[in-house]
Amino acid sequence: MKLAFISDIHANLPALTAALKDIEQQQPDDIYCLGDLVNFAGWDNEVIDLIRKLDITCIQGNHDEGIGYHRHDFPFSYSNEAQKHFGHLSIQRVNKIISEEHRRYLSELPFMLQLEFRFPFHHVRLAMVHGSVSTNNEYVQKDTPDEYLLEMMDSINADILLMGHTHISYHKAIFCEEENRKIYRHVINVGSVGKSKNGSTDASYCMVQIHNSTDLSTPESVQVQFRHVPYDTWQVIEKIKAEGLPNAYDDYLKSKEQ
Repeated sequence: MKLAFISDIHANLPALTAALKDIEQQQPDDIYCLGDLVNFAGWDNEVIDLIRKLDITCIQGNHDEGIGYHRHDFPFSYSNEAQKHFGHLSIQRVNKIISEEHRRYLSELPFMLQLEFRFPFHHVRLAMVHGSVSTNNEYVQKDTPDEYLLEMMDSINADILLMGHTHISYHKAIFCEEENRKIYRHVINVGSVGKSKNGSTDASYCMVQIHNSTDLSTPESVQVQFRHVPYDTWQVIEKIKAEGLPNAYDDYLKSKEQ
């Protein structure tokens, strides 16, 4: 099973289109989205339309929840006061332009998805959340203690936990013992399509391969690949300007370095 995972599109249609084109070349068996379809780049309705047209299974991010329930303010990350101001203005704009059908779609997205792969002598359990297993607004960073990560996976009975929200991709294989078996459990942040914080403006997403030899006995039994795809950031700058939003992110979008 070859799976593609995208997250944190943030209304960035050019980035999503570029990522999906690259995903098509990888020929995955399925695509999953870990949330935050809306708020930032201006193509909120168009992004939702494309996700739904392609029948991509999606969970609810904190921005999806906020817009889905017509909230005029909700927590989000920002680097300075200008970006905070931009975020608040963008929330107000999205609440005005989002279609009621799309708002309902966002409000009805599930918090978590779980898959189980059964093989003749073992099985692998995979879970997808946006932030963490308890809230879609928790930032689970790469330096989060392994003990806490294992506790989260224990609480939902998962061997592989995929997340978004931080916009920074990483993969950790954590050694542990389970029912007298020595195994590695995997924590994966899939990165961000529309607003990457990996040091590049490229859209980032994740490919995961699970097959009948994936018994978790070695770190390599779960194959993880992060892919980075360039797109036309100037198109995003012009779209944000056309929407009447300030230029708080112009420098970020113009440069590969953050």
